[in-house]
Amino acid sequence: MKQPWTRDFHYAASYTILLTTVPLLLLLAVIFREILLLGLALFFTLFVYANKWYINYAAAHLFIPHEANAVRLFPEDEGVLHVPFENRGKIPIFNGKWGFHLFDHEEAVSVLDDQQPSSYKRAFNVPSQTKREYKTHVKGVKRGTSQVRSIEVVLYDVFKLSSVRMVYQGTYRGEVIVYPKPAPVENLDTHLQQSRGSHTKPHSLYEEMTMTRGSREYRTGDPFNRINWKTTARSGELQTNIYEKVTLSKWTLVLNLRAENPLIPTLQNLEDVLSQVACALQYATKQGITYEMFINVKIPGSSTGLHVEADEGKKHLMTCLEVLARLRHGQITINEQLMMKKIFEHNGTCAVFHFGTYGKTEEDYYSHASQKGTSISIITPPGLKRGRQKHEEVAT
Repeated sequence: MKQPWTRDFHYAASYTILLTTVPLLLLLAVIFREILLLGLALFFTLFVYANKWYINYAAAHLFIPHEANAVRLFPEDEGVLHVPFENRGKIPIFNGKWGFHLFDHEEAVSVLDDQQPSSYKRAFNVPSQTKREYKTHVKGVKRGTSQVRSIEVVLYDVFKLSSVRMVYQGTYRGEVIVYPKPAPVENLDTHLQQSRGSHTKPHSLYEEMTMTRGSREYRTGDPFNRINWKTTARSGELQTNIYEKVTLSKWTLVLNLRAENPLIPTLQNLEDVLSQVACALQYATKQGITYEMFINVKIPGSSTGLHVEADEGKKHLMTCLEVLARLRHGQITINEQLMMKKIFEHNGTCAVFHFGTYGKTEEDYYSHASQKGTSISIITPPGLKRGRQKHEEVAT
């Protein structure tokens, strides 16, 4: 099995001294015919090689079994980051220390433990043929991600005379993901798209003719094809079918990160915008709405930006929030026209929510789409000047 560690052994100088005395002790034992000197020579030899063997054995049988471990938090939430170890040998590892470096460029996470993870002074021991998880308590500070890097373990022999320093080079990936803190979006519930579809809705302009809910007495003006003849025959009075009210709830969330100032790569108020997107995602998930997300950031293999396919549910929410958590200030963006073209090439785009920069390109596409019945909502970040109001009115 491939060893996932780089190992650096440090043997005590006393080992060399002990081994150099062994020939002398053997010679004296022969000359003086003293069995005690022979036993002492054998003891020194066994002592040195047993300790060396133990360090090599322990180092060869230490593994990190899991390949991924992600802790997902909102700001101010607390969680536990687990770093697992497995001793696959038949001898326990009882004398060592360990630590790791938490790469947190944006300072999105704070470590709550008294001892910092990068101190490499944490006690380390793992029983034989056992998996053990070491925990680090963390707290989300702000949106961003932090990765576990440079896991290091130092193992000692029984008497702490020699050691081996091991640096992990395997595939394990530990990470703390801090989602954006949701910020309220005004009148979000009024943006629900009311289009004919297949989702049952208590209040809707449309009904599904194949989903009969019951019947009621006939009223003047009821369509002839809605009369329930079987119920009418039983009751002796005209009865009209009542159908389930339905709506097609599908949202397209569009996020333009490009700043209006060409000298600045991304929005200066990026955090405010992402917080509003997070709120919209949570609301859509709670309402059972299917949604997709477009972001005009450059990604390998795509000229139209990042697209999260339409879906619904909590798993989809976590995927979208994780995408938002990984966005960075100064990230390279693409021309929004390429993204807008792709959006309206999709069938079934019935409600669009636009976040971030809004300009002439968006205005042209949205004006054309609104004429075809698409609902367009431009979400204005807090504190943004009202100078865009005329553009929003044109788009909607």
